[in-house]
Amino acid sequence: MRKLQSSDLFATLRVIKKANLKEEIKPIIKKASEGEMDLKDVGIEGMLGVVEILTEKKAEKAIYEVLAGPFEITVDEVEKMDLIELAENLETLAQENDLKRFFTLLAGLTSKK
Repeated sequence: MRKLQSSDLFATLRVIKKANLKEEIKPIIKKASEGEMDLKDVGIEGMLGVVEILTEKKAEKAIYEVLAGPFEITVDEVEKMDLIELAENLETLAQENDLKRFFTLLAGLTSKK
């Protein structure tokens, strides 16, 4: 598995926009930045958001495309991945990239005037 790159961020933002998830993600980022959620809670909330957008067929392929990059596998392999393996890979991705700190930094940028 590779580290996330800037291109992964923009691909993810396109999925968020496509699925209209902005309002779902804002409270998660806020809670993480204020220390109200630990990494596990952020992951759980994030997964619930992902589950919600997976119900939208238009976003499903885009999510597979985003995950294929850092997972270093094909889109088809992501689509057919065992659920436990997917959860483990998402956990590894979050930990290796310190996503909690990333979201905390982002929240700090948006709160500065």
